[in-house]
This record gives sequence, C-alpha cells and structure tokens, in this order.
Amino acid sequence: MSLEPSSQEMAPAPELIDDPAEVLEIILDPRRRGTLYPYYKRLRELDPVHGTDVLHGRPGWVLTSYEDAHGLLANRDMISDSHNVQIFDTGEGGQQFFELMKRTLLFLDPREHDRLRAFLAGFFTPRVVNGLRPRIQSVVDEILQRVEAAGSMDLVADFAFPIPTRVICEILGVSTEDLPIIYDWLNDFARRGDISGVTPEVERRGEEATLGFTDYFLRHIEERRKRPRDDFISHLVHIEDEHGKLSDQDLVATFVLLVQAGHETTANMIGLSTLALLRNPDQRRWLQEEPDRIVTCVDELIRYDSSVHVVQRVGSTPVQVRDKTVSPGEVCVILTGATNRDAERFAEPDRLDLERENVPHLTFGLGNHVCLGAQLARAELQIALGMLFARLPDLEYSGVAEPELRDSLFLRGLKSLELSW
Repeated sequence: MSLEPSSQEMAPAPELIDDPAEVLEIILDPRRRGTLYPYYKRLRELDPVHGTDVLHGRPGWVLTSYEDAHGLLANRDMISDSHNVQIFDTGEGGQQFFELMKRTLLFLDPREHDRLRAFLAGFFTPRVVNGLRPRIQSVVDEILQRVEAAGSMDLVADFAFPIPTRVICEILGVSTEDLPIIYDWLNDFARRGDISGVTPEVERRGEEATLGFTDYFLRHIEERRKRPRDDFISHLVHIEDEHGKLSDQDLVATFVLLVQAGHETTANMIGLSTLALLRNPDQRRWLQEEPDRIVTCVDELIRYDSSVHVVQRVGSTPVQVRDKTVSPGEVCVILTGATNRDAERFAEPDRLDLERENVPHLTFGLGNHVCLGAQLARAELQIALGMLFARLPDLEYSGVAEPELRDSLFLRGLKSLELSW
C-alpha cells in the first residue's frame, strides 16, 4: 500500500494563488489537514506577517517565518493573554468547559501564569524525567507484548495513545483501572476544544466530561489532603508560596490540562513520526541500523511533522515585526508547522533527515512559555519509537486507504494507522 501524501484535491495549487487571505482560508479548512505544508510555504512567500480578523474576530497577525516567530516567542512583551480563552465561550450551554479552561496555565495572565508554572516546574526536570525512563520502557514493553502475537494493530488506538496516557496518570497518582472512563472524558474534552466543530452534541458531551473530570479530581484532592502520597497530586495539593496554596479550581484545571496535554500531543507525535518513517524507508533503515541515534533524532521528527501547529501570543506593548506593528491586545498566531519548514532556517525543509544536527524547532515554544513537558515528550518518543521498530522490524502499513488526519489544526494527529508485520 502506497504511503505517498494525499493529492492536492479541493483547492487550487498553492503556486496559482496570489491572495494571502485565500491561502489562509485553505489552511483553516479542516479538509486540508493532509496538505498543509505547501500552503504554509505560499503564505510565507506572499505575506509572512499576515494581518487578519478571521481568527478571533479582532485584529491579529498570522506568522509563518521562523525568524519572525522566534523573535516574538523570545520577546517578554508578547504574553499569553486571558482574553484568548474567549474562543471557547459557546454560551450558556458550554459554561462548565469554558470556566475550567479559564483556569488552565494556557490562559492565565502573566503573574498567575508564572506562579503556577513555578509550582509545576520541579516535576518535569531532566533528572525527574530520566528517573521515569524505566517505567516508560515497562509500559511500552507491556503494550508491545500484547499486540505482537496478533500480527496487526491500529497504531493510534493500540499503541500511541495508551503509552503517554498511562505515564501521565501514573505521575499524577491516578489508578490505571480508571483509564476507560478517563479515555472517554479525554476524547469528549478534546472534541469540545476544537472550536471549528462544536455542535450541540459536542458541547453537551464536553460539559459532561468537564463535570466528570471535576468530580474525579476533587475526590483525589480531598483524599490527598488527608493521606498524602508520593505523587504529583499530593505535591500540588500541599505546596504553597507567600500567597498560600492553590485553590481547588486551580488544582482541577491543572490536573485536567496535564492529563489532556500529557497524552494527546505525544500520542499524536508517535503516530505522525511512525507514518513519517514508513514514508521514508531510507530514514527508517538508517534508524534500525543505528538504534541508539533515536535519542538525537526525535527533534527532527518533531520538526518534520509536529502535532502542535499553532502557538498564540498577545502584545502588551507595540512590537515591530518587519514593516508591521503589533499593537497591544492584538493576537499573533504563530503557525509553528510553517516555521519548522522555513527554508531560511532549515536546509531542504521538506526532507526528513534524521542525521540533521541541532534542530531548533519551535514546537515547544521559547522563554517562560516553553513547554513544561518537553523533556517527558522526548523521552516517550525516544522509547516508544525505538522499541517499536526494533521489536517489529517488518512493520508496514496495511490500511485500505490513505491514513486520515483529524480535522483539528491546533492538535494535528492521525485518526488511525493500520499496521501489520
């Protein structure tokens, strides 16, 4: 079965388009998830700092250049703004989800953001992550043992999603026996978060998932107050600074975000990276011949096709980007999927090259907003991909059609990937 990327259907070839607004419209079209990169390139050629109001209903900018994006992400005057959470306000029927999202690290104003980040940072240091490697290996080994004898699997459902979900739940101190209901909540919560597809049913299920998560973690919080354990929930429940302890609302929002972010982005990266290696057999062979190099090449896989394509910042003071001025309050939407394939920064950006050295992609962000879980994500990718291709050297795609991508631009990932050996 061919694993060539999808054909350019339903839209003009990018080189035939001269209007950057038309290119952006195609990028935002959920049907275009398999063919984003040529349109990213075209938008960068036409207007690398593109002004628009289609994303938030207020003036904003879409950035596709690596240099511009790096400068903004490193600029402390570009902040994560609580107003951005308004995109999740669907009215009275969706208030539980909306109120929880307001309390997550993603949408806190700078002072609250820095305080919560300081509480979290100690659990995601390289030393702590290195200590988790044996447990990650054990989880991957257990999952591979379960699927090996079958001769086939859906990589997404049977391998990619169980690994990071189990790991983050064990870090938090959540029983793996609860995983079936957690999976359901995670799925409904993620669908509610994709603002391009919120139907009344999606909204209803999102509210149920939010209430389920809230009740679940409130029980854990109360239990840890009485009987602390050696886990992350106990750590956050009892830690305090000069302003006191975190509120129950902040704790619940943090735990939900950690479970959601701790499984979804990494699971999607396992799927996308496996697909990339199957589509590039020379790179796959090189990795199988040099298995220890997996430690250094995961960042090239992340650069090549990341699960996170959008990062947002808001100006707190006027900021100059090329010949444009980002005024205070204006949203900058950085298309990191585009910046990671900018030929001005990466030679032959559309080629997967696992021997590429020093790959400073922007997927994990920069500065005081750099992803807390970056080291954990790298460790999970290294172990999962390394063991997968070592244990199943004859792995091949066995689906009857081209692998289908989810329709979310914010969280890019495969719906399924049928493999056999």
